Amino acid sequence: MSSLGLSSRAAAALAYSGWWVTGTILWIVERRDPVVRFHAAQAVVVFGSAALLIALLGGLALASLSFLPSTFGFLVTAAMATWTAGVLLWGVTMWKVARGDEWRIPVAARWVDRLATSSQPASA
Repeated sequence: MSSLGLSSRAAAALAYSGWWVTGTILWIVERRDPVVRFHAAQAVVVFGSAALLIALLGGLALASLSFLPSTFGFLVTAAMATWTAGVLLWGVTMWKVARGDEWRIPVAARWVDRLATSSQPASA
């Protein structure tokens, strides 16, 4: 049971439900359950990075209209491909976590392990 009164499975799924936003909220609010904290931190790292990359590519696409218009199509396509990959990864992640699987997204899980354990809040 998490400190929010939810089961670990439900709270972990909730952490992914709004990409990095709900992950951030649950990572800050959750005090006891290391599984929920891990999934919340993983949502922040993975989907926060995806959102930043999408925003960066979109911003570069807009800037390219003034400086290098021939790259606009490529940058918009890259942003859309990143968004599509993010949505597919989000769907798989939600499905696996809702089933109760310990889903560790490759590469990100190592960073998340350090983030989730190094910033464990003091018990209240």
